[in-house]
Amino acid sequence: MKLRHLAAAIFLILTFASLSLFAQIPDSGSEPPAGLTPAQLHSIMGQAKAAHLATYRQAIATASPMLYNQTEYDAEYYRIELRVDVPSQILYGNVSMAAKSLVNGLDTVGVDFDATLTIDSVYLPSGARLNYSLVGYSLTVQLDRTYNIDEIFSFVVRYHGTPQTGGFQGFFFTSRSGIPIVTSLSEPYLAHTWWPCKDRPDDKADSLDIYVTCDTALYCASNGNLMDTTRNGDGTWTFNYQVRYPIATYLFSVAISKYTVFKEWYHYTPSDSMPVVYHVYPDKYADALTHWQGVTSYALGVYSNLFGQYPFIHEKYGHANFQWGGGMEHQTCTSLSGDWYGFYEPVVVHELSHQWWGDMITCNNWHEIWLNEGFASYCEALYYEVKNGDAAYHSYMAGMDFAGGGTIYIYDTTNVDIIFGNIVYDKAAWVLHMLRHIVGDSTFFAIMRDYYSSAYQYSDVTSEQFKNLCESISGKELDYFFQEWLYGTYRPRYIYSFMGELDPSDNKYWNYLYVEQGQATYPTVFSMPVDFLFTYGPGDTATQVIFNDAQRKTYIMKADKAAIDVALDPEAWILKAATKSNWTYHIIPFPLDSGEQYLDYRDSVIARGGSGTNTFSLASGTMPGGLVLDAGTGVISGNPTNYGSFNFRIKAKDLYSSYTDSSDFVLLISKSNFIAGDADNNGAINILDVSFVVNYLYKSGPVPEIPNQADPDHSCAINILDVSCLINFLYKNGPAPQLGCVS
Repeated sequence: MKLRHLAAAIFLILTFASLSLFAQIPDSGSEPPAGLTPAQLHSIMGQAKAAHLATYRQAIATASPMLYNQTEYDAEYYRIELRVDVPSQILYGNVSMAAKSLVNGLDTVGVDFDATLTIDSVYLPSGARLNYSLVGYSLTVQLDRTYNIDEIFSFVVRYHGTPQTGGFQGFFFTSRSGIPIVTSLSEPYLAHTWWPCKDRPDDKADSLDIYVTCDTALYCASNGNLMDTTRNGDGTWTFNYQVRYPIATYLFSVAISKYTVFKEWYHYTPSDSMPVVYHVYPDKYADALTHWQGVTSYALGVYSNLFGQYPFIHEKYGHANFQWGGGMEHQTCTSLSGDWYGFYEPVVVHELSHQWWGDMITCNNWHEIWLNEGFASYCEALYYEVKNGDAAYHSYMAGMDFAGGGTIYIYDTTNVDIIFGNIVYDKAAWVLHMLRHIVGDSTFFAIMRDYYSSAYQYSDVTSEQFKNLCESISGKELDYFFQEWLYGTYRPRYIYSFMGELDPSDNKYWNYLYVEQGQATYPTVFSMPVDFLFTYGPGDTATQVIFNDAQRKTYIMKADKAAIDVALDPEAWILKAATKSNWTYHIIPFPLDSGEQYLDYRDSVIARGGSGTNTFSLASGTMPGGLVLDAGTGVISGNPTNYGSFNFRIKAKDLYSSYTDSSDFVLLISKSNFIAGDADNNGAINILDVSFVVNYLYKSGPVPEIPNQADPDHSCAINILDVSCLINFLYKNGPAPQLGCVS
């Protein structure tokens, strides 16, 4: 047991060492490194959050589990009263919860809270004390009575203490240049380390009332509207913020320091506006004027026009500097680091877009974090598309190219390097980029607008629910797409070639396109509509969309001109690798003509490339009886004796090289409507058929149109015995005629 704990500790130490570079970016400069790509930006973004999550994992490894089975009640409201004593680094709290019972007979509830803080009392709003127990991160409260479905209960927790330091914490006492800084960062489940709550993203409180008391030399930024500040006459003042939109516990925040506070206005109608409030370190004020002001209000308009109005329009938006090497999308008041990263335009718009995707609509669980981070990364590209045009959009997406393994759906949420890895930022952004092209621009943005106003608004969502919404709006079946890209690994690796030839029957051209997917990982085949740009001459091009769902396949197209070049996905709508090669040797899968039982049949299998001299053979399956494949020409001919659908594979080999190819064919032979013994083919068996056969055999009469109808004894020859067979059947109760076998 001790060795196992030692191994875990070594692992965590190594993990922190690898992430510490990003955990606290030093306050130096306001310009990003030269040549920074979106993918590199997201590495910094993700690893900062990963470092924070790693500390969380370290703590819960040895602690009592939190109460994640809290399904018997719904948290509806919190009144959070905090007093922050900076010199002693003690937090005093008084938190009221109002909740609704979801079951009958509820008398005890579990709340998430950290036992390193001291509970002074748990009591009713009336003041009556309640019994409770606190172990690890689980606070159990005995209610004053039994509550039934839809009944509201409430209680208050009074506590104090210093939130955990040295890693696992959601509340920080620190400083910068001698100036105190007190900030919170509760993602993923760290709110309970500094205030008692039901700490899970799938139970948002409908509203909060926030009261924070601190030294008058400091200023407190928080969520929602600042309703009042009250001077207490003892060197402190109290900030009262009010949140009237649903909010997840990890999105509640406080940021306290000696800020320079200023605002601008987002005018969302000619007569209505919303404040955009900035809380910046005084020495970073110039950076805020350049990199926050103007960018933020402009981006608010961009995203509101694309998706729907800013979700918290009756409150505010803003930023507050904090001492962390990244950014955090706290609802209505994003926290941003004080170095270049916190003022970098893509970061500013990334965190803003989270107000729609992450704050208003929140991923149901950490397996599906792409619904937060992938959406926000894609929103960066959309911002630059609106601001700078289509080329800027595609360039930005190219900067998020992702060739690595892993799945966007995070199976192992204990691995901090994966849960906030680039795959959920970059590859997930490509999922939305590809979806946009599959359904079309107008439908894609209709999906985003409907998603904004859906039942998931101010709630939580799963990948399956998002997929279902996409299918409902687009009218397309998209399960194949989401299955392969969310739960599959890597990306398609296309290899393609083409050739063309004249069809002398109409003087038009056959263009043959061979496409192969070369990846050996899952899925071995990505099913995707793929754009192919055919070039017929200078300035003469045409795009054809082909749904590619095979590991190897040759496609056939007819055109008035011969193509001189072809490009796969030239506008980069698919996350892929693609290589164009020279045409080698392939069977051209022209579909075989259908045939009819007993009638002459003839069609050909064609191969192109190599020396032009081929041999053909049946590789598998069965052809209809009576048909043969000519090994030298590929011609299939004969008189089929049975009917149905026949599936077989034909192999072609170039006679003078090692080139070979195989292709599957389907041949449909319909059932004959012939009547055995109806020698004159008039639809009935009678004496006229006897006369017809006699005339044919002995009086130079006409040849039977369908010889097998004149061979009723099935002897494979027409002779006097067939005459006898017909007479016996017609006049002597002889056996019924059979359909013959004349070759």
